Amino acid sequence: MPVSRSLSHKAQHGQSYGRRKADKVLPKVLFISCTEARLAPQRFVSDPGQLFEIRNIGNIVPPHNPRIISGDIATIEYGLALSNLKDVVISGHSGCGAVAALLGQETVSASVRRWLVVGNSRTVSREAVGLQAGASVDSAARDRAARAHLLAQLAHLAGYPGLEAGRSNGGLRLRALFDTEAGTTEVYSPREDRFVPLGRHSTAAAR
Repeated sequence: MPVSRSLSHKAQHGQSYGRRKADKVLPKVLFISCTEARLAPQRFVSDPGQLFEIRNIGNIVPPHNPRIISGDIATIEYGLALSNLKDVVISGHSGCGAVAALLGQETVSASVRRWLVVGNSRTVSREAVGLQAGASVDSAARDRAARAHLLAQLAHLAGYPGLEAGRSNGGLRLRALFDTEAGTTEVYSPREDRFVPLGRHSTAAAR
């Protein structure tokens, strides 16, 4: 079989397979996370097709504003409109370079600095460690800042109209997860106003 015909056959077969898979699996989890490679949202679902995943530097959720042209805002709005959606998760992690930049502990490009401004979390991150000008911070303090940054993004996410409507009718859960340096995962508990081991709550974002 000529190469061109062979590639065409494979492409058609792949499209057919993709359509069959799409018919069977619909996203259940909108998962927003940092670009950190060790984050693995697939562990929270039984099938990767159940994920609608958004990644960006710093796991930033821009405050909702329909007047702004933003790929992240548009993608989040699209994800929240998915008919089968059950969980909305935002995930951060220890040792985050974006948070280090917010604390003035790491140098980043001008574009990254401008992007971090969108997260609107510089003040809360610094307050979480009581940072003084020019002071250095240890890993534990940096993680406190990362959790504060994550909660700021959680608050932004809670302001999206689609999420507010979904939660009011009991159809959506909203959670913030934090992956520690030790390899454990914490979840924010609104009742306790702190991050607790994920095992104390649900062990998965979707079943």
